[in-house]
Amino acid sequence: MSSSDELTEYFDGNELLLKKVKKLAKMIRKAKSIVIYTGAGISTAAGVPDYRGPNGVWTCRDQGRKAPRMKKAWNLLEPTYGHMTIATLIERGNVKHLVSQNVDGLHVHSGVPLEKISELHGNTNKEFCVDCEKEYFRPFCVDDESTICTNHVTGRFCDECGGVLHDSIINFGENLNSKILKKATEVSKKCDLALVLGTSLKVTPASSLPVISVKRQTGKLVICNLQKTPKDKYASLLIKGKIDKVCKLLMKELEIPVLTFRQTLELRAKQIKSKEKKKKKKTKNKKKKQVNEKPKVTKKKKKSKKK
Repeated sequence: MSSSDELTEYFDGNELLLKKVKKLAKMIRKAKSIVIYTGAGISTAAGVPDYRGPNGVWTCRDQGRKAPRMKKAWNLLEPTYGHMTIATLIERGNVKHLVSQNVDGLHVHSGVPLEKISELHGNTNKEFCVDCEKEYFRPFCVDDESTICTNHVTGRFCDECGGVLHDSIINFGENLNSKILKKATEVSKKCDLALVLGTSLKVTPASSLPVISVKRQTGKLVICNLQKTPKDKYASLLIKGKIDKVCKLLMKELEIPVLTFRQTLELRAKQIKSKEKKKKKKTKNKKKKQVNEKPKVTKKKKKSKKK
């Protein structure tokens, strides 16, 4: 594949796109264990530039052009329709797990539970303690310009043990978090439908995960990406369309209403309130139990002195 051919974006006509989406919908209905894999292409609609598109960050740098900048500050980004589609399918149980190469935090922001996502390259809103490994998810980017890609220290400390906090971003040349990669590999082995959304599948080891089940002959692969990928030969279906458009057609075909970002915020607020209520109740019951179990102090009878 020539370099110019790699950069070319292809678009299915409306009729062909709808036909492919209907086929995908049938595959989703039949599948029992779906894993979705996402890349930069799902976040471009949110204002985050991609890397290998015709005007991507790496493409522009390779061509001596000025790299595109973020259209919004990190803390102002909102999940796209594509993000909300995935969050909805996970919330309903249609999708078992999500594996993402993105660091923008929009999947977690959209309401995807932490136990249902493997963020291979980290999350700009996540920092962790190097001593006790406690994780913190912030409403802001944990790095500032002076530390990005040079030093993982964020300048904050753990409120549990006082340890130094580091960001979770995986820079070039660094190894992926072994626990996160292990989880992503495990779910990839078990899935019977791997759905790739918006990634060129060129970065390893992330690119090898969606084809695991295909090579084991236990699953099928669907790739939705505007450019050709090195893994296209393994796919049962190739969809050439923008993620949001494909997701809107898909959810209409599946007849599933998509959660809005506001709905997920309200749902999250209720979950937090419910957890706090349970925590208070648990603490109250614990204190009550301790009081009930407190040993009774028996007073010793004073011996009467004989005269």
